[in-house]
Amino acid sequence: MFSTLFKGLSSVTARGSTSIVKKPILDSIRQVQTSTTDPIVQKLRDQLRYYAVAEIAGRPYLITKNDKVIVNRLNDVKVGDVLKLDKVRELGSKDYTLKGAPFVSEGVYDIHATVIEHTKSKMLQIVKKKRRKNYKRTIEHKQTHTVLRISKVDIL
Repeated sequence: MFSTLFKGLSSVTARGSTSIVKKPILDSIRQVQTSTTDPIVQKLRDQLRYYAVAEIAGRPYLITKNDKVIVNRLNDVKVGDVLKLDKVRELGSKDYTLKGAPFVSEGVYDIHATVIEHTKSKMLQIVKKKRRKNYKRTIEHKQTHTVLRISKVDIL
């Protein structure tokens, strides 16, 4: 009964017997071929300007050289620190694009960002209200941000 249902599987069972015969299954290893990506990287390198979709603090940002990026507060950096962005989803130019699965390998690009300042946003008001219950609360706060300047976007 089981042999007809699972015809393509490597284990075989007979009705009434408890023995299972298993054949080894070969592991398939995903190999990345660098020879196919080299011409694509060379075409990108020949372009004048590049863009990248990089993850900063878990969120993707479309960046180019000399961009200012405002992200949620990064607590472990100080003003003037240089950050190396290592999670890049996509690199591209006007004519060509190199997409990662999920990220592009780090040997292809070199992206640096400099911390400019730690700021706060304008005053935000959060209003909570429940109708007919005489309940109304107003909370005000300023969200903290870190401003980054993308100083270097290069394709190696």
